[in-house]
Amino acid sequence: MAFPLLLVVLGTSACQVGAGRVYSEADYSAHAARTKQAGVDTVARLLPTAQLAGTGPGARPEAAAREESSTSCVDDFGFDKDDVTRGEPRYSWTLHYATRADYLTAVAHLRADWKAKGLTVTDEEPWDRPGKPGLPGISTKDHGIELSLQQAWFGDEPTVYASGQCMRYHQQR
Repeated sequence: MAFPLLLVVLGTSACQVGAGRVYSEADYSAHAARTKQAGVDTVARLLPTAQLAGTGPGARPEAAAREESSTSCVDDFGFDKDDVTRGEPRYSWTLHYATRADYLTAVAHLRADWKAKGLTVTDEEPWDRPGKPGLPGISTKDHGIELSLQQAWFGDEPTVYASGQCMRYHQQR
């Protein structure tokens, strides 16, 4: 009894995901650009400033952005047809601070900056590892874009993440 009910629930949910507006590829590109710019702006606001991973001193955040992949926006059930695809722009910037205190100061400064803009700030818990305390972080949502300064999802480095919403759009051929 539970399995058929689960299939009905999943099928209903999948249909809801497949419905809705389909944007143009230009709309998606503009959304991706806004998402990246929100991350660039976040990195630029950090005080003290951090060295961007893989770059030399004075590197620009625009050039240091890494595009992340998203598996949560995939059409697993094949509802999108023809030239419709899905995308969820995500970017990250890995940071290097001289000390833990510098990182914590940057978190406090960014928290104050976001609150001054009227944004709701959420604490992100540190991921402690044996013998090594994790890094606390913060996150917010600004015009549909999720931003955070926190410990890297799969590492220990301080990282800024910018994640846009999942969008269905017509892919140009």
